[in-house]
Amino acid sequence: MNTIDTTKKNLAEGFINSLYYQIKLTEKCSKMLAKQLEENLELEITLDELTALATISMHNGEIHQRDLAKILLKDRANTGRMLNNLDKNGYIKRVEKTKNKRQANMINLTEKGTKTLDKLTDIIRPMFDNVHNKMTFDIDYLKKGLIELRELMKQEIDIHI
Repeated sequence: MNTIDTTKKNLAEGFINSLYYQIKLTEKCSKMLAKQLEENLELEITLDELTALATISMHNGEIHQRDLAKILLKDRANTGRMLNNLDKNGYIKRVEKTKNKRQANMINLTEKGTKTLDKLTDIIRPMFDNVHNKMTFDIDYLKKGLIELRELMKQEIDIHI
């Protein structure tokens, strides 16, 4: 094998063994699991929509689209489409409130949204608990490590998430 081929092989092996690759691969598996859950459980809403309902519930109706988009790591347009769909199907309602002397549409769950969130959480939570219980290391330690990694990366590049 010549030097160029060896260099390419070393770069490929280095990438595959990198933390970045492992994170991306885990993200891909997570998306595949979400899709499989949606299909096999025949969920009435997507897992992204379920996450939106859970986030809205956590904020007791004191959240608006911009903040929800940031939390969900989605752009405002995609979040808007998701909220329109949830609103159209009766899971949420938008309520105009004054916040900081400005009108803002806050998002609340409807009774249907609350019941759906509770029902689907009861179905899905045991699956995730099962995965977490099989893990051989402390999940909180992993989360802290990922947060530290992200903060160090932010110092190296100019991004603001």
